[in-house]
Amino acid sequence: MVAECTALYVLNGFLIGWANSYDVLTGITSPAAVHPQWCAWPLSLTGWAVVPAIIGAAAGYVITEQIQSHHSRELTDVLDELRRLSEPPPPSSGSGP
Repeated sequence: MVAECTALYVLNGFLIGWANSYDVLTGITSPAAVHPQWCAWPLSLTGWAVVPAIIGAAAGYVITEQIQSHHSRELTDVLDELRRLSEPPPPSSGSGP
């Protein structure tokens, strides 16, 4: 998908100019304002729909990896440790008065 978006951007760069291609992709310029329009409309739709989806997917992947790296212990292990820590200590066998 990224390769297709890049190819569309490069095609528009050669046909409508690199600055216009960037402006259409980011929504600064309407695709109706450049010529030829036949290649600018798909670029505009890509900038409107596909680019945010790619960024969102990348962010979701990074966040998921961070969460999974910190979730290294099973819930049962944590509960067993809490139960062990909450038990009263065994009576001491020292000599007293």
